[in-house]
This record gives sequence, C-alpha cells and structure tokens, in this order.
Amino acid sequence: MRRASLTVILTSLLLTTSAYATGYGLREFSARTMGEAYAGAAASGDEASTIAFNPALLGEVKDWDVTVSATGILPYSNGVFTARTAAGTPIAGVGNPNNIVNTALVPAIALRARVTDEISIGLSITSPWGMITDYAGNWVGRYYATMSNVKTYNITPMVAYQPSPELSIGVGVQVQYIKGSLGKAIDFGTIGALYHFPGAMPGMMDGSAMLKADNWAEGYVVGALWKPCPDLSLGLSYRSQVDHTLKGNEVFTLDAAGIGATLEAMTGAFADTTAKAPFSTPAVATFGTRWRIGDQWTALATVEWTGWSAFQQLLITAGNPVQSPDLSVMNYKDTWFGSLGAEYRPDDRWTLRLGTAYDESPTRNQWRTPGIPDSSRIWLSGGVGYRWNDHMDVDFGISHLFASHAAIALSVADPGNAARGSLTGSVNMGVTLVGVQLAYH
Repeated sequence: MRRASLTVILTSLLLTTSAYATGYGLREFSARTMGEAYAGAAASGDEASTIAFNPALLGEVKDWDVTVSATGILPYSNGVFTARTAAGTPIAGVGNPNNIVNTALVPAIALRARVTDEISIGLSITSPWGMITDYAGNWVGRYYATMSNVKTYNITPMVAYQPSPELSIGVGVQVQYIKGSLGKAIDFGTIGALYHFPGAMPGMMDGSAMLKADNWAEGYVVGALWKPCPDLSLGLSYRSQVDHTLKGNEVFTLDAAGIGATLEAMTGAFADTTAKAPFSTPAVATFGTRWRIGDQWTALATVEWTGWSAFQQLLITAGNPVQSPDLSVMNYKDTWFGSLGAEYRPDDRWTLRLGTAYDESPTRNQWRTPGIPDSSRIWLSGGVGYRWNDHMDVDFGISHLFASHAAIALSVADPGNAARGSLTGSVNMGVTLVGVQLAYH
C-alpha cells in the first residue's frame, strides 16, 4: 500500500495542472507578445524577449538589448465531486472545492548582443513548465492530492550565425531545473479494514504524505529566421525534450488511531524513504510569421506542436528495497496551438496589439485526474506598447483563457488507484494573465 501512496504523490507532483496553458505548460516568456496571443513570436525580433521562442532572433539585434518581463497569473477554478474509498465507502468532505489553482507571478529575462557582423549571442531565463494548486485537506478527493507546488527554470545560453542579412540560424543549450513539493492524504481506515484491524473506519482515519523532489537536466534549442523580403519574416524553432530523473524524500504523518504505526512495524510500510521517477518535459516545435502591411499594420500568426506523448507512463522506484517498481499510465497525446494577431502603430511611440488562439489539451477523457483537470482553451488577448525614449520601451499585455468543463470519472480499478478509491466530477477553470515588460536597447 505504501508503494501505491508513493505513486499518488509523484503522479500529483508531475501532473497537477497550471491552468495557464494546457497540460502544465507555460508560455509567459514575453508580456509584449502575449498581447497578440503569442502570434508571430518566433518571427518577431524587435526586442530580446522573443529569443526564448527562437534563438535565431539573436540575429535581429543591432548592438545589444535586454528585456525584463513579469506576468501575473490570476486563475479561477471550481469543481463538483463525489468519491468513494477503495473499500466502497462514501468519502465525507468538501465536494465543491474552489480556488483549486493558485495565483502566481512568472518572471522572464532575456539579453542579446552582437559580437561581429555574422555572430550574435544571448541568454534567456524562463519558467516553461509549472503550477501551484491547493485543495483543502478535507476535500473528497484528498487521497489523490491536497497540495502541489512545482516550478521549472530554464537557463538557455545561445548563439546565432547570419550567413546573409536575410537568414539567421541559432542554437542554444537548455539547462533546466525542476523542483516540487507535493502532499496528499492516506486512507489508513481502508488499509486497516483490509487488514481486519478492529475499529478501522474507511475514510475516517487519515494520515498524510509529503514529497519534495528536484533535478537538473539539459536539452537543446535550434531555430532559423528567414526574411525573403523586408516586410515578411518566417521563423521556425525546436525546443528539445528534457529528460529528468526526479529524486527526493517522502515523509509520512501517520494516523492518530495507530493503524499506520502498526503497519510500519509489521511490514516496513509508511516509513520515510527516498524516491525517484523518470520524467520528461516535452519537445516543442514552433512556426511563426510576421508580415508588415503598410506603415501602420502588421499581421502575425503562430502554429505550435508540443510532444506531450512523451508522457505515456510514470515508473516509480522507491529507495526502500521492499518496494517493487510501480507503473502509472497517463496516455498524454501530442497537441497543437494556433494563434492569429495584429499590431497597429498610430504613431512612432504607440503600438496596439490584439490576438486570439486555440490551445489543445493533451489529456484524454479516460485518464483525466483531479490533479490535471485540463481541457482545451480559447485565448483572447490585447496589449499596448509605448516607446518611452530612444532606449526604452514599456509594454503591457492581458489575456483571458476560456476553458470548457473537464469531466473526471476515475475508478478504483484503474491503474494506480488502488489506494485512492473512485472519484467522479468535473472542474470549471479559466485564467486571466496580466503582464508588463521593460526593454532597454
């Protein structure tokens, strides 16, 4: 049973949704391009923040520039659930959780500099994957998750080569750090009933578990920018999958009735232990185009593919030698993101932006969990930019993401659910993004 509890904890760590983009993805690298729903981001090299989307945009710098961006994430989320323990007993508790996904602030920094007529270098620091969720400790799905806080940081040095003014080719190294803290309740009442302990009451004698894990890993990014004419830019980039082995410590709090302590003495279960699990953040391929239509208007578009199918299963190995490896099936699918946007410049100082996007979810109905109550989203975005002086620009962006209801119907017979019971319900989610960016050049 302890192996099952570890599965629940690690699964929550890696799967709880951010609700900002689909899956647990983040795109908040540039408050400026957020105002266009990231349309054309891989082909827009006017300032440094977009090198996070395409390293070839280093080639657009004249001398040097730097951007600092911050995006506030303001989600709303609520659910309706009913649940039963693994023994079939209805679980008492909060069935209508609210504010499941927490607010967050996502920073990003980018800088670039020209070294020679052909060579430019740069660095971006971003958070491409992450989430913060918080369920009440007495909600009916507490055996799936109570708290999740996962962050990633990408430090990406890069270089670009321009064989001609019309073409730029860029490469970079992703140095990625991931860390997380996860908590869940453990149904010692059901476990005790299965062992025929006198007085054991399923769903009424809870303990808890907390896991903290982290890892460093590396990947790469490549990209190209082609300008067949002065008014048209075409950008293409590929950010590789990054393969991690998360390592950490799991700490148990046993129930007051003593069932957990008895089980620990009898079997070695529920003692604090180390744990590890292979996990990959997915690859992303992005195509963007930017077309200037006259002196005032610019049209933009993006098509993006994310290789979520890398996350088909989670194999967990505990440090305790009495525990065998455990497998959880996730069955994520690859997804597409598409956006259209426009810029309007009424004069030399002001820029107005609009955009919309469709963001496909990687989850499948059969496998959707309360930790990732994800569904496809529609983006509506707007923004404004102001050239403060010859060296500084200030940009603001705002987006609202509309998500459909995410149905959840998990059975105790599903892989990995033996210690969690069954859970039925749905989640309604959405989020508003508000970003500000300073660019100095």
